[in-house]
Order: sequence, then structure tokens, then C-alpha cells
Amino acid sequence: MLKPAQLYQDELNKKYINTWYDDRYMYYRSYGTGIIELPKDNYDNHHFVSVDDNDDIIGYMSYHINWNIKTANAFGIISFDIGNVMFLRDIKRATDDIFYKYNLNRIEWFCVADNPAIKGYRKFIKRHGGRECGYLRETALLSDGKLHDDVFFEILKCEYKE
Repeated sequence: MLKPAQLYQDELNKKYINTWYDDRYMYYRSYGTGIIELPKDNYDNHHFVSVDDNDDIIGYMSYHINWNIKTANAFGIISFDIGNVMFLRDIKRATDDIFYKYNLNRIEWFCVADNPAIKGYRKFIKRHGGRECGYLRETALLSDGKLHDDVFFEILKCEYKE
């Protein structure tokens, strides 16, 4: 279930801090990181946690909204319980909300090309009408000290398949 991340600030940062030295999470946080600073409003940034039936955080997602071009960008997703189906459903719900509840026109995000999660993103856009629209070489510096390539994804509302 999606809940406003602001209601879970302390618990979220405890979960996030636990990822700092786990290489599986280097694709989310790039090269070094601080705690997650949540805004005090939801005007142009939306932050959500996904919680299980026990109200424990299983994932976190956020995105920035550019109201001028009706776009959700900088979509960020991190799972604290990798492979949890409930979190995958919440990602789909957040996508539906972006298009239908907030009436935005597109979603765009980057993924590091060698991030294992890229397979899931490719399946998601294939199933829901998005596309890979760019490949940028050596644009992401990660905690391994190396430059990695980025892949750019987008989904337009007019092409979105539920």
C-alpha cells in the first residue's frame, strides 16, 4: 500500500542508511549519499513508501513534477525487500495515479545500463506502452568509482496500456 513518505521519515532513513554499504543499491544512490530529505509539501515532488500488511516499509519511490509540461521526471525507485510483489503493484498504482489522478502527460526516468533492475524496467515499458529513447555513455559515477552508461525511458499517457 502506498503512503506519504513524510509519515515514515525516521523509519525510511533507517532502511536507507542500511543500504549505504550494500553494493546491490549503488545504482540508486550513485557516488555517496546523505539521508533522504523529504519536502514539507507535495506541490512539485511526490514521495511515497510502499508498506506491507504490518505497516513495514518495503520500498520507496519519488518523482519530480514539471507542471508546465505535465511530466513526472527523476522517477526514483528503491526496494528494501527485493522481489516483493506488493511493491511492484504499488509502482503500477503510482504510474496509474500519475496519468489518471494527477493528469500528467508523461513519465521519464534514467536507469544505469548495468543495473539488474533494468530488465524489470524493460518488461514494464513493453507491457505498458513505454519506450527506451536514449542511451548516454559514461554519465553515472557510482560508488565503485567507475563511470557507467545510462538508459533513458519514457511513457506517454496517450500510449499507456493499463
